[in-house]
Amino acid sequence: MTSEARTRRIHPAVKFSFMGLLLTMVLVVGWQNLPRGVISTDLDIIGQGMPVLVLTRDVNFVGGGEVMELMGRLTAEEREHVELRVAHLGQPRGQAFARQFDTQDADLILLDGNGEQLGRVDHPETVDHIRHLLQQHL
Repeated sequence: MTSEARTRRIHPAVKFSFMGLLLTMVLVVGWQNLPRGVISTDLDIIGQGMPVLVLTRDVNFVGGGEVMELMGRLTAEEREHVELRVAHLGQPRGQAFARQFDTQDADLILLDGNGEQLGRVDHPETVDHIRHLLQQHL
């Protein structure tokens, strides 16, 4: 028996199935890490006359991304009287915000038009928690 005869070959269908599974897993992980909403990170609006709802976000944790998705479910009418912003903990301005208001990933802080805290919800689990915060203070 030659060495070629002893070599076991993997069927091409098995190779393609494995490659397809691997590619699918890579795509799923990539999809989960895409930004979940387009909410501005510009915190300069704080204290400029309009109430602001600020999410503290750390991209190393999933909680802030989940809360960002909840914020995206607010209706246009609910967003009409409040600006939505994200304070990223990976940026100096976001870190300063977190220190000032003693927040961490997934916390929501509602500020009045002067930049004073009206209320907060630490890691809201439903959009109704966010709605309650807004209804209670606006």
